[in-house]
Amino acid sequence: MKTLLLSTILLFTVNLNAQDVNIPDANFKNYLVGNTAINTNSDGEIQVSEASAFTGTINCSFQNISDLTGIEAFTALNYLNCGDNQLTSLNVSSNTALNYLNCGDNQLTSLDVSSNTSLTELYCFFNNLTSLDVSSNTALISLDCFANQLQCLNANNGSTFNFLFCANNQLSCVSVSDATYAYNNYGYDPWVTFQFQCVQNPIDNGVNQFGNQLTAEQSGATFQWLDCDDNYAVINGETNQSYTATTTGNYAVQITQQDCFGVMIDTSTCVNVDCQSDIDNDVNQIGTLLTAVQNGVSYQWLDCDNNYSAINGETNQTYTPTTTGYFAVELTSTDACGGVQVDTSTCNLVDFTGIGELNNTPKQLIKIVDVLGRETPFKPNTPLLYIYNDGTVERKVVLK
Repeated sequence: MKTLLLSTILLFTVNLNAQDVNIPDANFKNYLVGNTAINTNSDGEIQVSEASAFTGTINCSFQNISDLTGIEAFTALNYLNCGDNQLTSLNVSSNTALNYLNCGDNQLTSLDVSSNTSLTELYCFFNNLTSLDVSSNTALISLDCFANQLQCLNANNGSTFNFLFCANNQLSCVSVSDATYAYNNYGYDPWVTFQFQCVQNPIDNGVNQFGNQLTAEQSGATFQWLDCDDNYAVINGETNQSYTATTTGNYAVQITQQDCFGVMIDTSTCVNVDCQSDIDNDVNQIGTLLTAVQNGVSYQWLDCDNNYSAINGETNQTYTPTTTGYFAVELTSTDACGGVQVDTSTCNLVDFTGIGELNNTPKQLIKIVDVLGRETPFKPNTPLLYIYNDGTVERKVVLK
């Protein structure tokens, strides 16, 4: 039993050490198998152990290779020249020991060398790259990216290059650590500018306002609306280009946009939203008729002398009291943000004193006097003074 277990362990160890690298491109495989410095056991495969142990040079240019799968197994590889092939993609993220990479004259549309921090020379000319970022390659001193379709080149790796050639691209700006040095020493198209940090598409942080609706002028970005009055707190769920405020306040939008130079964040100025609609709470009074000046709202007339109680049924813009007292009107409207706004007028006095209450009984005659003030019975065809119980006096002549 012990002998069987030991044999199984040894077989498993042998199989593990003999694991072959997957190399689907026949031309690439033929190159590797034919290199005795790599294929040390001279068999028809490349073992993982052989690939990981190799620290030399792979120069497989002009080999009609269209797929470089398998290169990731060469984790200690120092030098790679795979130029002048038909490669459309290249993954060198596992080749962290690379000092030299030439992948020029292929059909690459993207190239990520952010893991290759030991890289000192990079040649990627004559490809279809639209962006290239070597800002993390602090050891890089030579870069040739001539004749691509580059719109973004971030070459700000904290130092200057002995050689940098970036002409014949679609560049308008190149990020570098020293712009003055770049203008004097690098190869570039005459319209190219050098800056410490280029921005492909600057963020437009303007905000359009229509009532309580705010709309960021920038499109195609990520948005987060903020409450300026609450220390720029995030407004939960408000991540669209437009925001409709529901309360009076000051609001801003944080805009995040990514281009080939990196992530950019900008914040708009604060925009004031005033939800309050101006209600005119004045009341016009003509005699006993009260009229609210404000049009187009809801009305409720109040009895100020009865603790501002609502007067049943009096919900029109006008109100005519029937008794002496103080009266006001409560005005209700919808504000600009869809909320309810309520205002109340001052109290207005309606006084029937001297003119009688509207619901009084008719005045009564107390006595009749002549022009000398002497009380007299009624006499026709004679000027007489009629005195009533409300204090009024009438002079009459009744003709018969």
